[in-house]
Parts: sequence; structure tokens; C-alpha cells
Amino acid sequence: MNTIEEKVSQLHVGRLVDMHFDLPLGLFWNRTRKNIIATDFLPELEAGDIGLLGVAIYVEDKYLPDQALRVALDQVAILHIEVETTPQLMFCRSFTDIQRAQEEGRIGFILTMEGAEPLDHDPYLLQIFHQLGLRMLSLTHARNNAAASGGIFAAAGSPSEGLTAFGRQLIAECDRLGILVDLAHINAAGFEEICAMTNQPVIVSHTNARRFHDVERNISDNQIKMIGARGGVIGINAILVSPNKEEATLDRYIDHIEHVANLIGVDGVGIGFDFCEFLWRQTPPAELEELETKLTRPHFLAQLSNHSQARNVTRKLIERGFNDEQIAKILRGNWLRVLRQRL
Repeated sequence: MNTIEEKVSQLHVGRLVDMHFDLPLGLFWNRTRKNIIATDFLPELEAGDIGLLGVAIYVEDKYLPDQALRVALDQVAILHIEVETTPQLMFCRSFTDIQRAQEEGRIGFILTMEGAEPLDHDPYLLQIFHQLGLRMLSLTHARNNAAASGGIFAAAGSPSEGLTAFGRQLIAECDRLGILVDLAHINAAGFEEICAMTNQPVIVSHTNARRFHDVERNISDNQIKMIGARGGVIGINAILVSPNKEEATLDRYIDHIEHVANLIGVDGVGIGFDFCEFLWRQTPPAELEELETKLTRPHFLAQLSNHSQARNVTRKLIERGFNDEQIAKILRGNWLRVLRQRL
């Protein structure tokens, strides 16, 4: 009989898909260096058997509005250079690319954008970013922009308005270009409006259930059902699993997976780790205090703080009674299904 570690290894043969990682921001912060991914991230990615990663452009408040486009393009350029000079990695623009990366045993990167600020009010820029490889877009972070309003890190208080005319234009362009629409961070009105606008599957790349952490940035049971009804996937985030540090545990992380699966079936849940402790470690204390005051103080999980610990999730899913087929769907299959549909 196989040990649990042997079973984890078998389940990881197809490797894992994590649809949200703020890697481009980390590259931008360290842009005077070379081989950043190979030095700082590749060992953890390989240890966790990561096969595909959604890497998100994100522009910090201090660069808004005038420098948003430049900073975003810098992030994309550095990412391309890093991937092209690291043989273990591959930039993926299509599902065929994803399959090739799998066959060659390389880690695939899909370019995403967290917050439409780099697009300003110009829908043509979305087409340019698509040509640069952008394949997933969330309109907002926890702030308002020309497209929509973000959900805040509190139980109430986000703007009540939905999308702007520009936001609706961007959703239509995403449908036309084959860009996956990501509802992470958007406010409730925007969430509902996007679901009503598009017939395509919509996803939430990284979030948690409000059932366990009641802030608008997370999603309600009704919102979870809206994603399920459209054949979408919800990536469970390792950052906001509980407002209480003592409850921010791997077990509570699995509670979020179980909760979504119980509401819409196991086909609707995936991984969106959002590992960002590496950014917190690089942030000066004064800036960190300001950031945590404006947003929230995340509770990093002792057993799940970077990609090298991904096996802990699989082990815990086995212990909770998920079968092999269900675990394979959570770890990769559900994301791959949606990506096959849209890319």
C-alpha cells in the first residue's frame, strides 16, 4: 500500500496550476539584477511541482496615474527577458503553448493584469497588451479606476456603482480577443454586472469565502454560485483565510476549498495562492505600516507561505477525504479546462 507521500507524488505527476502570483512586481523591484527567477523563485516552484503560473502585472499607487503604463510595460519586458533566459520556463500565449510546456517539463507562465490602470481610458491598449501576451484581466484591485470600483478589505463600504462605460467596453474587448475575465477584487455591483454581460466562463483567480473572512474583497456564497453557474473556477487564496492569526492555518485554507466545492461542486474550485510574503520582506517598515493600514494585515500560513509547500495542500486534501480525481481537478484540471475554452 502506498504511503501518503507516495500518493502525493503520484497526484503531482501532472503538476499544479496557480493562477495568481505577483511575480512581475517582484521583478520590477529587483530590476537591477539578472536571473531573478532562477535565483529567488525557481527552487520553490520546482519543489512544489508547479507546472503553470498566472503572473500578474500590478502597478503600485505611487505610480498612478501618469506612470502606470510605463511601469506595466517595464514589468512585462523584464518578465520576458527572465523567461527567455531561463530554460526551465516558458511564456504561454495559447493552450497549445501550455500543452507544450507540460510535454517539455517546463513551467509555463500566463500573463495577467491585476487592475486596469495601465490602460487608462484607452481600449486600444488592451489589444497591445494582448499582443504582448496578456490572457487574463481583472478590472480592479482594492481601489477605483476608469473601469470599475474595487471591493475593500472591510465588511461594507465599497462604492455601490457597477462598471463605467469604459469598463463595459473592456469586457466586450476581452470577449473578442479571448482574454479571460477575472472577478478578483471587484465590488459587488461590478461582479454582478460582468456576470450579466458575458456568456463566457468567468473566474476569480484568487479569493476566499466571506463565510470565514467577511470582507468585501472576498466572495459571498451567492457570488460563488454565480461563478459556478457560468462554468467558472475560483482560486483559493492563502492570504485571507481568517481575520484571526490563530485561525490562519492550513486546515482553514482547506475549509475554504471544501466550502466552495460544497456550494458549486469540485469542478468550480482551484488554486490561486497569491504568495506575497517575499514582497512584505522587501518593503521598508514605514511603507509596510502604511500599506497594512490602507488594505489589511495578511496572516501568512506557517505551512503554506510559498510554492515549495504546495505538497502540504495535497496531503491535507487526501486527509479530508477528497479522491484522486477530485484532487487532480483542484490542483490543475479545473483551470486547464477553462484555459482550453478561452485561449
